[in-house]
Amino acid sequence: MNKHVSHLCGAALFLGAALFNQSVQAQLILTGTNYVQDFNTLSNGLPFGWSVRLNASVTNLGTNVDFPTVPKTWGDSKGGFGNCASPMSNSGTNFIGTESTSIQSNCPNRALAIRQTGTFGDPGASFVLQIANTIGLSNLTFRVDLDLLRTNSNSTTWVIQYGIGDSPSSFTTLGDYSDPGVFGATTRTYNLGTNANNTSSNVWIRIAALSPASGSGTRDTFGIDNFSLSWDNSSAPGAPLAISHFAVANGQAQIDFTGSSSDGVGAFVVQAADQVFGPYTEIASGATITQMNPGNFHAAAPLKGSQQFYRIKRP
Repeated sequence: MNKHVSHLCGAALFLGAALFNQSVQAQLILTGTNYVQDFNTLSNGLPFGWSVRLNASVTNLGTNVDFPTVPKTWGDSKGGFGNCASPMSNSGTNFIGTESTSIQSNCPNRALAIRQTGTFGDPGASFVLQIANTIGLSNLTFRVDLDLLRTNSNSTTWVIQYGIGDSPSSFTTLGDYSDPGVFGATTRTYNLGTNANNTSSNVWIRIAALSPASGSGTRDTFGIDNFSLSWDNSSAPGAPLAISHFAVANGQAQIDFTGSSSDGVGAFVVQAADQVFGPYTEIASGATITQMNPGNFHAAAPLKGSQQFYRIKRP
């Protein structure tokens, strides 16, 4: 019986074109330990990875729409997404909501915003961030300012969610934001679930209006600002995997191995091949991985044939 271990890390090249005044953006690739977006360059278009959408639903991301980069005032009643002044000015004194259109247009601190109407974005409007993957990353946490930029009598509840996959049809709700009735920013912090850790799939974060506004009359102007995302990259690709013990017992291959202290059993799969050079395939039935303590794991897999090569791999 032979043993073999490898730590394979996939790398993908993502190509995208950022088109002026278009919301279709390539997905964001996370590097380092955090990502920060202040939306202050909206005059040049949406930031990398962001889109604005209509027709979002509980099972659908919605449809990308163009983003108008010219400044939009808080009181502009025309339905549309917009480049608005943030309620937090750059002068050290926050705005109160009655500032002139000139002051708003010249404010360098911007917010990604929308004015809903009965025929635009109510319901179905959403702000979306697409992340390429979270391979080697865990404990993803984001903070965002939710801005009420114009308060009116018809109020929207926005939900904060995330989904996983190329085109997710289900989303996990992290919280919601109801109209506070007062101009200004509300800062919220959210933690993504463990299913967003160390995944090769896209991760989507969205702030969406999935239910019709309540009340009568005109709708609010709402925006987001100062988005920051942090994570733990202690299990990033390149962290070594090592087999510490291999044995054959009770008709099984028994493999003890070490990984990162932040890894869970879902971070690995057991594979086997007839030849050392493969091809290797995942053992879909009968293979188990148990975490003995942080960073230490035990795998058991059924024997197949007189000679078999086994390896532990990150998906």
